[in-house]
Amino acid sequence: MKKWMQLGLITTLLLLINYFFGNQLNLHTAYNLIVVFFTAQTFVLFRIDDWIPKEWSVQASLVKTIVRLLASLTLALVLLITQENKFSLVIQFFSIYLIFMIFEIGSALINLRRN
Repeated sequence: MKKWMQLGLITTLLLLINYFFGNQLNLHTAYNLIVVFFTAQTFVLFRIDDWIPKEWSVQASLVKTIVRLLASLTLALVLLITQENKFSLVIQFFSIYLIFMIFEIGSALINLRRN
C-alpha cells in the first residue's frame, strides 16, 4: 500500500510542478504525457509484481527493468520524431525516467530487506 501512495505522491508532485511552474521552468509541451506514461507504466509493473510467485521475483525484476527501458526508448523515439525542441524533451524525459527508476529501485530494496 505504501508504494501506491508514493507513486501517487510522485505523480501529483510532478504534475503540480508543471501546473504552477511550467512557464518559468520552460517545460516541454509533452511533459504531462511523459509523466502519465511513466505513472501508467509503473502501475502496470507493480501489478505484475503482485501477481508473480515469490520464487520468480529476481527474474521478474530483470524483466520489468528491460520492459521499462524498451517502452521508454520507444516513447522517446516517437516523441523525438513528432515534437520540436528536442534537447529540452530529451533532458526532461530522462530526468523523469530517472525519478521513476529511483522510486522503483527503492521499492525493490525495501522488499528485499523484508526477505
